Amino acid sequence: MVTVYLDQAKWIDLARALHGRSDGERFRDALDVARHSVAMGMVEFPLSTGHYIETWRVGDLSRRRRLAKAMIELSQGRTLARPPDLCDTELDALLARTAGGPVPRPPWPPLGWGFAHASGLTPDFRRSQLDLDHELRHLAQRPDGFEGHGRGHREFGDRYRDGERQLVARDYQLPADLDEAVIASSAVLEIHENVAGALERAGLPAEVLGPIGRARPDLPREQIHEVVNGLLPVARAFIAELPTREAALRLRLQRHKNPNARWESNDMVDIAYLACAVVHCDIVATEKQWVHELRQSGLLEDHGTHALNDIATLPEVLVELVR
Repeated sequence: MVTVYLDQAKWIDLARALHGRSDGERFRDALDVARHSVAMGMVEFPLSTGHYIETWRVGDLSRRRRLAKAMIELSQGRTLARPPDLCDTELDALLARTAGGPVPRPPWPPLGWGFAHASGLTPDFRRSQLDLDHELRHLAQRPDGFEGHGRGHREFGDRYRDGERQLVARDYQLPADLDEAVIASSAVLEIHENVAGALERAGLPAEVLGPIGRARPDLPREQIHEVVNGLLPVARAFIAELPTREAALRLRLQRHKNPNARWESNDMVDIAYLACAVVHCDIVATEKQWVHELRQSGLLEDHGTHALNDIATLPEVLVELVR
């Protein structure tokens, strides 16, 4: 089975083809091949919670319904797990290796079924339980309270954007290895709650992970200097033990190498889900800039993943993988 992750723009391209739009005509062959491949059980197109959020942001209900129809038809309810759930699974495995103990709970499956799996509600929701009409309605109709949640999600993305821009705009230059250590340390701080949860599940004290276990962004001022200095030499190696977080960090580092790249609010979501997709999917279809950075980062080669920026080329890539 070949797993294909499409970013939101590529889903829109296929939806235009499905609904006979003139601007979707060049994607008709890709849609036909995708449909036949899904029907034959050869290819799957999982949805992530990122897709749900982006679809719910569409203001027009008719547009949401048209897009949702294409997404549910091709995905058949297949879903990709959330970044936090995959991170927790990776942390559980790391602590089990570190302490020589058992993994405290079953891993969250990277691929599952239905919004219940994608949203972190139920890891083992079965395909036999799927009601595709219900999945379609859920994707096409905004849930109660989404407008407030959506604003909060956007504000979080804005803070992420501002933080990355501040790193770019620094009026001092660090050596490359120290700059990488600083960004890796920020990646550790991003998951401090996940780390604390994993330590609790394993019944281990924070000291097992040294400064990693003590790191959090709300430390008293007098402790920040000590903990950050402790993080710098160990953060990069720690993140390297967590496959999806490592992928996210490498994408961030690659983007920071490009002096012309301008960070935007949605980059947080793009990086988070592309990192999961490059680790757990066979093909990633996304914007040209991200395809370039996936290639430059070495992630495609490391994970044996293919990337494309034009969904019209999907048939030839699938032929190469399924023959």
